Amino acid sequence: MHGGDAHGQGLEQYVVFRLGQEKYGIAIQNLEEIIRVPCTVRVPLAPPHVRGLTNLRGTILPVYDLRAQLGVSGTADDESGRVIVVSAGGRRAGYVVDQVDGVVDITSDVVEEFRAAKGNDACVARAARLGDGQLVLIVEVEKMLSQADLMVRKDTAGETVLGSTEAGGARALGGEQQFLTFRIGREEYALDIADVQEIVHMPETYSTVPDAPPYVLGLVTLRDRVLPVVSMRRLLGLGGEVVSEGRLVVAYVGEARKVPLGLLVDSVAEVLRVEEKALEAVPAVIQESAKELKAVCRLSEERIVFVLDASKLLADADFLKAWEDQGTGEQAEIGRGSLEEEYQLVTFLVDKEEFALPVDCVREIIREGRLTFVPKTRAYVRGVLNLRGTIVPVVDLRSVFGHEGRKDDFDGRILICEGDASIIGLIVDGVKEVAKIGASRVEDAPSIIGKGDAGAYVTKVAKFTEERNVMLLDPARVLNFEIQ
Repeated sequence: MHGGDAHGQGLEQYVVFRLGQEKYGIAIQNLEEIIRVPCTVRVPLAPPHVRGLTNLRGTILPVYDLRAQLGVSGTADDESGRVIVVSAGGRRAGYVVDQVDGVVDITSDVVEEFRAAKGNDACVARAARLGDGQLVLIVEVEKMLSQADLMVRKDTAGETVLGSTEAGGARALGGEQQFLTFRIGREEYALDIADVQEIVHMPETYSTVPDAPPYVLGLVTLRDRVLPVVSMRRLLGLGGEVVSEGRLVVAYVGEARKVPLGLLVDSVAEVLRVEEKALEAVPAVIQESAKELKAVCRLSEERIVFVLDASKLLADADFLKAWEDQGTGEQAEIGRGSLEEEYQLVTFLVDKEEFALPVDCVREIIREGRLTFVPKTRAYVRGVLNLRGTIVPVVDLRSVFGHEGRKDDFDGRILICEGDASIIGLIVDGVKEVAKIGASRVEDAPSIIGKGDAGAYVTKVAKFTEERNVMLLDPARVLNFEIQ
């Protein structure tokens, strides 16, 4: 549509895209880029038009479903679908559309307003007539972004808004933190390790609680105490079936955090430390519908972890307040006041034997990946790995302890252990749990243990049950393996 007097008629360029059979257009100055529909991390309790969050080259980007926002009936995504990344008025977001047609020139004389645009209620109030007889509905990007915010706010009026959706990324949070990460469906969440008491398998049987909220599955007995079990799927509104064979994360939640609860999750992922640059504040539009989120952790282009605020989980729940009010002396004894008298351990297997290290020295737990072999090193040194820019020597505990090698299909784990001046990776056969145990149930290792291959590194024994005794390795010795 390049006419001889087009500039005199007020020519503008628009990116034209489709939702169903209809064509829509946005001014090109509001467009940042067009990308394929990315994998998104679903936001708990978010409204239908919020598709989720994605990591776009190091920046957390909210992604919306434009069909859902505009009330257009639609179908599932296909290969032609795209995300248009737009910005206006200090906001930035991605919108899923069915197809992008391209860029067209539109003059002002072919644009008509077909309804009054009042406030942010009508982000589509004008249409342009194309030469082929079709209409392009003009989308006002700033109103479209504001409307998305309002659709989130309608059920959260009066709440404090945290975070930022300003173009260029969200505000970073300070300080290195250590987290326990776990999965619910496809998404990954995390809690500060200080709020986690232990991780156990979900018992096969539990007692239901009459008239309890739907997210309370019931009560279980754990180490001679009664523990309420809360389904994280139901609490966060994620849908799907409750995974009965999942793991219980025993943690202190709620504003007071006086007594522990069991949080049922699908599986536990790992323990890791996160640096300041990997933590970002939750975008405001997400924070309003999911107050339980404290930060978004960007570990890689493909991996985003939601960090939960334990003090916000069940903070307003009458059930939790009632449970705290009836706390017994036994509950107080296992409360936060007793943490100083407990060992917090990461337990793991080497062959069929169970060992443990203090959680403070375990920086993170990762899957065994590609290692670079180092010639002329000891037999138990498997090589080195590049861990986000840090070269880490990796030792195979099977070899150290004199066990046979593993099968080729072994899918092991590496404990990244860190001291004041050293860091080392330990290959183990499997990680069992993060657990706490009272100091009274931990004894010095018998002298006979020190005579074995593993015994030279064992200093204490934790007596979890009559049948389960876990050997505690000495972190100082572990961190000083002879690598050369």
